[in-house]
Amino acid sequence: MMHRFISILLILGFIAILAACASGPRLGGQEPYQGQVAAGVVQPPGPEGGLIQRRLVAGLKPSDAFAGVYPLMSSSQSTEAEVLIEPVVLESRRGSRGFERLQLQVRAYEKNNRSNRLDKGYRGKATGNRDALDDILKPLERDLKRRFGAKPVY
Repeated sequence: MMHRFISILLILGFIAILAACASGPRLGGQEPYQGQVAAGVVQPPGPEGGLIQRRLVAGLKPSDAFAGVYPLMSSSQSTEAEVLIEPVVLESRRGSRGFERLQLQVRAYEKNNRSNRLDKGYRGKATGNRDALDDILKPLERDLKRRFGAKPVY
């Protein structure tokens, strides 16, 4: 009988500990997050989609516009990214140095607020040792930073 009573007490104690851990601390008056958010770049359709996505991710990562930039296979993919960037290739011409000419239509928006969005076309042309995608990256980065950028929170 005593063994059964101790078992019940242990089970109740364990349940109480689990309930306390699951509830977490209660924070009242919590301010909304105002720092940088992560961005996801959706792979554009077409044979060069993977290459363009990798180059966009690599080119946007060093900017201070986002906390991180990650590749996505689709805009409906489950992700922590708050800003989704969807490029579409309208025209591309490859050469020995990469893209000789490239035209992208880029749509970017907040995942939870599609009214805050960027929808703009970008044209790039290879010059010197830079290919057409390099020509597009700076203005795209600037526009994304203006629309979605925030100062880092430390």
